[in-house]
Amino acid sequence: MKTWCAIGDSFTYLNDHLDETDFRVSEGYLSRALKKLPDLSLINAGVNGSTTKDWLTIPIPFADIYTILLGTNDWHHQIPLGTKEDFKREEAGTILGNLGVLIKRICLVNGEAKIMVMNPVERADFICVLDTLNQAQGSYAPEGNVMLSEVAEAIFSCATEAGLCALDLHKECGFTQENVIHFKRLKKDGIYKELPYPDYIGVPYHPETDDYPYPLEAISLTYDGLHPSDKGNEIIANLVVDTLSKLLN
Repeated sequence: MKTWCAIGDSFTYLNDHLDETDFRVSEGYLSRALKKLPDLSLINAGVNGSTTKDWLTIPIPFADIYTILLGTNDWHHQIPLGTKEDFKREEAGTILGNLGVLIKRICLVNGEAKIMVMNPVERADFICVLDTLNQAQGSYAPEGNVMLSEVAEAIFSCATEAGLCALDLHKECGFTQENVIHFKRLKKDGIYKELPYPDYIGVPYHPETDDYPYPLEAISLTYDGLHPSDKGNEIIANLVVDTLSKLLN
């Protein structure tokens, strides 16, 4: 049996911490994928909130196969995107450069390992279900003059040109501003309204006094505007299985 190490942020971490989704998720993408890949054992190395910068120093366990799903937190924290040359030179300091260093670190752990690189998906306004003060804007607007879609495209392009197995999750999974959440329930003119995208943009949410804006009926491909719901996790899992199966064969 071969060992699969999943490197990532909260998308990956939450697979083993469903309580932190307030049990809005019944099964993460890793567990769903493993059911269809019975010849693999899993090491979930996901670190909640991590960026590519964090993975310059986080210990990497030995495995036969590695998947990497990072970038959305880098974008939110406005870590510079960098260039393809940063990636090729494995020069830390940018998203692409950090990613190049991470891949080098994996190869130092196991030079024979197979590596699959994924990219981040679209996100609505994030409101943490267990801590409503924890918020972040959706990817409908830039952070640091960069769109999340640009980050996703650059990661996929660098991985592909480097000859790595790459999954364009941003393109293939179908997460869009229109379907990541059905609506955002907000007070407008003193009355709660179920506002779809883009109607909710700019309408304030007051966590101290307002109801949580994503009730269960608002859940679509995400359950909190950012993290995949059961439906979203199933889509990601199927894509991961298809790509990993080709890589293994």
